[in-house]
Amino acid sequence: MELINKLRQKAAVQKMEKFFPAIAFLGGFSWDSLTIGSKVYDSDLIFLSFYFLLALVSIYFIATRTSAEVSEAPFLQKFLSREWLPEWIDRLTWVVQFCYGNLYSALVICYFKSSGSIASFVIVLLLASLLVGNEFLKEKYEKFGVSLAFFCLLGTMFFNFLIPHLVHGMGTFWFFFSTLLSVGICYLLWLKSARSRRTMIAPVAISLALSIAYIANWIAPVPLVLKQQIVCKNFDRETYSCDADRLDFWQRSGFKTASIHKDEGEEIYFMSSVYAPAELKAPIEFRWYYMDPVAKKFVITDKITSQRMVIKGGRDHGYRSYSKKKNIPTGTYRVETAYKDGAVIGAEIFKVVEGMPKQGFVRDSLR
Repeated sequence: MELINKLRQKAAVQKMEKFFPAIAFLGGFSWDSLTIGSKVYDSDLIFLSFYFLLALVSIYFIATRTSAEVSEAPFLQKFLSREWLPEWIDRLTWVVQFCYGNLYSALVICYFKSSGSIASFVIVLLLASLLVGNEFLKEKYEKFGVSLAFFCLLGTMFFNFLIPHLVHGMGTFWFFFSTLLSVGICYLLWLKSARSRRTMIAPVAISLALSIAYIANWIAPVPLVLKQQIVCKNFDRETYSCDADRLDFWQRSGFKTASIHKDEGEEIYFMSSVYAPAELKAPIEFRWYYMDPVAKKFVITDKITSQRMVIKGGRDHGYRSYSKKKNIPTGTYRVETAYKDGAVIGAEIFKVVEGMPKQGFVRDSLR
């Protein structure tokens, strides 16, 4: 430790330390974007679990206070109950900051990938703001109550992502199990700290807020990720191929609403593929909205689901499903692919037009 302290006293090292949080932030976020952002592997879950446990242990030691009852206790008990010196508290809070940064980075990417509504994007923006703010909160983390509050938030969001991979299922029960598990761990840390009851106000409030957000379908349905969406006609069920409008540059870029042209009586199909971890099963539904030409707002017309619309995870390009509409009026539509009775995974806005497109059709398919 003396060698490290001597190095930290050098001017060049002190200058480098100022940039270290930014370098760690950019490096960690970039790495997570390239790995977790594309597909979640068992190694990713192991690393994230390690960061969570390391933060847990660090907060545990930050929470400890020396008690006369343990002065004559065995070495291990004395070690676990000792009150750490200020320089060690500084190192422990650095570990907490480091672990929180890695967890925030991964969760922002994972929840962003699963977000299909404005409300769920708000939650992602909250996580992103905390990810950036984490680089400036090291001194705040020395306060046990602050560390505990953020740990409760991260714990709930992390368990909500981790548990579906372990139990191969998701839904209301598992989200509230994640919430109770996180706040339960915080409660045990609070007992260890011997702080006042007010310390638990923030973790409980965060748990209640997240529960309300989940009930309102504001929490993205992780770990489901939308891979592809197609609106088309002349659907072939064996190949999941169909005829779609050949989109122009502005439509492909998203600056102009996509379209599908049809003749009278033709069926319109909406296909989507959703990625899920291996062995995970989750029911989905398609929600069709029509743009009311008078009110100028989308009105839901149908919720389409069936026994075949149950995601079976493991396929790299995602589980494929579809819904169809016959005798559909022309106009603007939005179709949402969503977890059944839950949050939206992805959505597409398009126009249904009579006749032939100027650039013709193209045969497209879900990979």
